[in-house]
Amino acid sequence: MIYEETYRYLLRNVNSTEFDTCLYSVLHMDWDGVIQSPIHQMAKGVGTTEKYLKKIIKRLSSPQPGCGRRIFLPVDQGMVTKYQFNLGPTGSFTNRKDRYCKKYRFFYTDAFRSLPLAAKRLVLMAAFTMSVKKSEVVSLNYEEVIQSGSSLAKRKHIYEAMRIINETLNGTMAFSMASSTFNRKEFIVVSFKTGTLNEYLENRTERMMLRKTIYEAGFLEHIEDKVCIELERVGKYIFHSFLHAAEGPVKDELLKLARFIYQSSLKKFGCALNGNKPLLAEPKEASAYFSTIVYNEALEQLGVYAHQAACIKELVDREHFHREISEKSLDRHVDYSEVDEHIEPIRAKYNLAMDMYQTLNKWCEDWVISRVKSAMTETGSSKKRILNNQSPSDYLDYLKKHTYEQLERHLSVYRHINHGEYVLDILQQKKETLQSYFAIQKERLKK
Repeated sequence: MIYEETYRYLLRNVNSTEFDTCLYSVLHMDWDGVIQSPIHQMAKGVGTTEKYLKKIIKRLSSPQPGCGRRIFLPVDQGMVTKYQFNLGPTGSFTNRKDRYCKKYRFFYTDAFRSLPLAAKRLVLMAAFTMSVKKSEVVSLNYEEVIQSGSSLAKRKHIYEAMRIINETLNGTMAFSMASSTFNRKEFIVVSFKTGTLNEYLENRTERMMLRKTIYEAGFLEHIEDKVCIELERVGKYIFHSFLHAAEGPVKDELLKLARFIYQSSLKKFGCALNGNKPLLAEPKEASAYFSTIVYNEALEQLGVYAHQAACIKELVDREHFHREISEKSLDRHVDYSEVDEHIEPIRAKYNLAMDMYQTLNKWCEDWVISRVKSAMTETGSSKKRILNNQSPSDYLDYLKKHTYEQLERHLSVYRHINHGEYVLDILQQKKETLQSYFAIQKERLKK
């Protein structure tokens, strides 16, 4: 979507090609806001040369007047540098209160790209209003258009922009001037072609990446859209649920972890598909299978962060060791307040690891509980749930068995790792808690 922050920026701060570059970016970025198109493909989509596009990205990668923000942020992804579009919320942060304009098809036509900047801005104003009001006939307040900060500063500029739009986009939209019978104030009337509200493009970047990841994992057949949609729902759940409980510095770390878990799980799902092709005939079953892989990945990362926190904590607690290092480097006596200041960065890493562990711990518990609740759906006075042709009781046994097996697998790993005791205690407590929880739910099913 073209969110309001992006909309306001395009009205005030860009030239014509930069306008098209930003519109292209919102159509080709992933849930993290990273534009996944290579430069040559992006330049073709914008209708410019690679050389000029690189100049645009370089300029917009510096803090911009008016907002102080860098519009494009370089991101290292393997052997290539890609760019994150840094305006408006990404797919990971959107909420229902965000106002936006849909990515209407006409934005991505040669005819629209040929418009002068003032005309593009006038079309964007009309399209944003149409999207918000969900009406194909909209009005723009004449005074507000003039005061919008765009290049439509005078009556002649507005009339010229309207004339060019009507000639260039004839059949798609029509602009005209009118005045109110009540207060004589002028306004612009825009009539879009019937059906324009539903003529918009969807961002399929994540779907392309999903198929590519599964293909590279060894499954060479095409994955149908209905299966991709279900897998993407699981992916969105990872991002949204991680970030829902996150605040401060941990949010960026969680976003990276969400991407890692999602990609790693897709690879494992792809590796398993050759022996489980029937899954693709049942999108919901494919989703459930994939969700289990995601849970296993999250549980593994829970152990990683818990172990990391334990190791850092031991280092933080060695105050005499830090004091010796400080005195040796400064060649003088230091007090414990200086030592405390010296270890503050290490303590910050410990706090981050603990926050990550606690978020993952809650996420894993919520995952198990949500699966149990799905088996305990009430219909009238009876409880029944069939999943993969299993009764609620059988599904509960399966879920309990799988959960215990995964916990035991991780327990066996940390029994042979230095400082693994802390993780062992955590996993053992989790197992005991879930044992009690499963026992209670099993009793409920008997009633």
